[in-house]
Amino acid sequence: MTAIAARTPEFEASIAEPPRALTRRIDWTGLWFRIVESEGEFIGMRGGQRAEDGRIDWVFPSHAEYDGLGGFVHVLRKAHVGREFKVPARQSRMPSLGKRLGAVIQMCLRTPTPAAAWRGYDANWTGYRTKAGNEFATQFFGAATTRRMEAKARAQGVSLNGLLMHTLAVATEPELEAGPRIWMMPVNLRGPVQLDRDTANQSGYLQLEISADATPGCVQEQIKLALRRRDHWASWTFLNLSQIIGLSGIGQVFKLQMARFQNRPFVGSFSNLGAWKGVGQWCVCPLVTKTSPVGVGAIVCDGRLALIVEAHASIKREAGWTQTVMDRWAALLQSKD
Repeated sequence: MTAIAARTPEFEASIAEPPRALTRRIDWTGLWFRIVESEGEFIGMRGGQRAEDGRIDWVFPSHAEYDGLGGFVHVLRKAHVGREFKVPARQSRMPSLGKRLGAVIQMCLRTPTPAAAWRGYDANWTGYRTKAGNEFATQFFGAATTRRMEAKARAQGVSLNGLLMHTLAVATEPELEAGPRIWMMPVNLRGPVQLDRDTANQSGYLQLEISADATPGCVQEQIKLALRRRDHWASWTFLNLSQIIGLSGIGQVFKLQMARFQNRPFVGSFSNLGAWKGVGQWCVCPLVTKTSPVGVGAIVCDGRLALIVEAHASIKREAGWTQTVMDRWAALLQSKD
């Protein structure tokens, strides 16, 4: 493993602070992404603003500094100086330490099962990425089409998010080999979690196994079940072990975890940044890495849905295959079934 800088100036300045202040000051989750970066991965999250002529200007905030929502708000603040942008926060409380540790234990006791591999996946890929890849597809929908999708979701008794994940599972099914279709879905924990920098990594995640024959209702129930199990709090607590084990410990745990899942804990990540107004038309995508090789992002700006599907370089496929997936997904979303 490539060596990582032992301590940042921010960390050094915080050493003398009381533990509570140190906890609020350091982005402990971000240190895990430094490990990923040291393994040779590009850790910028893709985001793009679409101009009237259709051109997209891309930005790539580092996941070591921001989670998806934090990175997006950071970019908006730079683009609209003088405007106030708040990072959305949850109106709930953090579970007790006992409940969080119980959720971690339950998570760790589950049998580690590698996720299905994508067709063309190269398990031996070791390429060093210093910039974003170029295998991705985008889709922007109009306001009327977006409203029809929302109505379709309501008619099926699910949220737009549930409809998106269900149709995504169907659209990606032909591209996957045998194995569980395990998707990672980030969950914003701001509110209960409060770091000094509001754009820092303050998210947990859910692990959702979604087969192509699952109904939209089943997908919605899976999300609710994972939330009831406190999977998002389990993952957040686990990632924050960096406060105890330090950088070298993170590296060892990361290697152990990836070995348990044969470097395939997820088929990919799905992230929905919700609805925004007056910021222009954007599309966003979660980070893609060898261990989570497909990123799928959704956002609604001024009532118009935008989607991205991006693939990591370890999936050795013909150029443009993500566009095939996107076309299939868009057709399913707009169908009357």
